Amino acid sequence: MLSQLHIQPKFKIGLYIIPPCSLFTLGSIQEPVIQVNKLLGEERYQFIYISDQTDKIIHLNDRMHINADFTVDDSPTLNMLMVISECYPENKIDIRIRKFMQRICNQSDISLVGIDMGAFWIADAGLFREQPATVHWQALDPFTETYQDVNVTHHLFETGEQRLSCAGKAANLDFMLYLIEKNEDSELAAQVAEVLCLDRIRLPDERQRIPLHNLGGETQPKLTLAMELMEQNTEEPLATDEIAELVNLSRRQLERLFKRYVGNMPAKYYLELRLKKARQLLLTSSKSIIQIGLSCGFSSGPHFSSAYKAFFEITPREERNNKFKLNEK
Repeated sequence: MLSQLHIQPKFKIGLYIIPPCSLFTLGSIQEPVIQVNKLLGEERYQFIYISDQTDKIIHLNDRMHINADFTVDDSPTLNMLMVISECYPENKIDIRIRKFMQRICNQSDISLVGIDMGAFWIADAGLFREQPATVHWQALDPFTETYQDVNVTHHLFETGEQRLSCAGKAANLDFMLYLIEKNEDSELAAQVAEVLCLDRIRLPDERQRIPLHNLGGETQPKLTLAMELMEQNTEEPLATDEIAELVNLSRRQLERLFKRYVGNMPAKYYLELRLKKARQLLLTSSKSIIQIGLSCGFSSGPHFSSAYKAFFEITPREERNNKFKLNEK
C-alpha cells in the first residue's frame, strides 16, 4: 500500500477485489500509480481497498491477504472504483454487491472500471448503459451471451466517459498509463513507461491478441484457417473471394463467421492486421516508410499514409518522428 504522506490525496481509487487475484494483476495496477507519486513527490493518488467480507479481509490466494479499508456495505468517497476479477461468476452475483456499485455510482463524477472479468459484475448491475465494454478474451463468448444488450469489443480497453473496462493481465499497464496521461500529461506517462521498461504504450482500440484456435473454438476451423491465410499473406493481400474459396466457403458465409466471432468484416480485419504489423515495424525496425508500406500490402506511399492516418489518427512519418523524440529524452 502507498505510504501515508501529509498531503491530502487528490484522486482516490477504490479496488474492489474478487478473489482469487494474482500478484501480477494487483501489481500491474498499483505500480504505475506508485511511480507517478514518486515522480511527483507527493501522494497524488491513493488506493482504497474494498472487500465483500464483513471481516474486511481480501484473500488474494491461500497464503496471502489484504486488510481492506471498507466493505461493500459502506460507501467510501472515491474518484474511481475498479472491480477486479480473474474469473467470471459461476453463481448468481450477490445483491449486496450490485447495490454497492449502484450506490457508488450515485456519487457525482465517479468512474467505474471493470478489470479483466470484472465487467461481469458491472454489467450485472446494469451500469454499462450504452457504452462499449471489453473483458479478457477467454470470457468474451460467455459475456456476450449473458449480457446481449452490452456492446462488447475485442479491444485491450474501453474508455467511456464514466464506464471503462480493461481486458486485464499485461493490458492493465497500458490502461493505467492511459489514465495517467489523461489525468496528468503524456510526458509523465512516458516517464513511467520508461521506468517500467515498456518500449511503447498500446492504444485503447488495439485488439487483444486472441489465439486463432480460440476464435470460434474448435467448431470453427475454417475461420481459423482464413485468419492464418491473412497472417501469411500481408505483403500481397488476398481478396475476400479468394480466401473464401481457399477455405471452401461462400463469401457470405465467411463474412458471417467474421461478424459473429471477430466483430468485423473480413476485409476490415485484414486491413487492421496489416496496419498493426506496419506500426510494429515503424516502431521497431529501421526500414524506410515506403518499404514498410509495401511489405504490408499497400501499393504506394500515399495509399499507406492515408490508410494509416485513418486508423491511427497519425501519419506513419509522425509516428516514427514521435518515436525518435521519445528516445532522445
